[in-house]
Amino acid sequence: VSEEQLDQIVSKNKAVKSEIQAELYMKSSDPLATQDELDKVTDSGTHVYNVFQRRQEQEQMVVMMSIFTYGFIALISLISIANIFNTISTSISLRKREFAMLRSVGMAPKGFNKMINYESAFYGVKALLYGLPISLVVMYLIYWSLRNTFEYGFHLPWMSILFVVITIFIIVGAAMLYSIQKIKKENIIDGLKQESI
Repeated sequence: VSEEQLDQIVSKNKAVKSEIQAELYMKSSDPLATQDELDKVTDSGTHVYNVFQRRQEQEQMVVMMSIFTYGFIALISLISIANIFNTISTSISLRKREFAMLRSVGMAPKGFNKMINYESAFYGVKALLYGLPISLVVMYLIYWSLRNTFEYGFHLPWMSILFVVITIFIIVGAAMLYSIQKIKKENIIDGLKQESI
């Protein structure tokens, strides 16, 4: 409204006067210096909202949350990988006698490697048969809980799923190779003498 119209509204209703707020939008090449100057010349009732400063604060918060989130994910991933290595290594160590017996009755190194590769593939497939359906259900539940807040369609992150599948086989294969390398160096007779713990 024009100033005259505003004066008429205020003179008719005194309660409106306390509700009136004036806003001024300014562009600046140096927003922080501009805010300092405005703080010096304006009275205490004036509020200066610096969009640039708020944006910087929000970006810093996003960076901090990203560091904590990705740090937590990395920590959980390393613990999981260490757990996989430990489980497979312990399993292979407990089967030293079995492997020594197979080698003593004439199983060739090529056949032994085929058996270990088959077991590695079996471990990976078994992990994926449990993990993928559970993760798909969890992804849909997350989508379902957020669909009222954000408007987007449900789609599967195929590249991430493919990355996980490949990573599972790499981790399991590396754990099996690490464990088998320790067994291959051992003497067959010592392996046959060993009692299972």
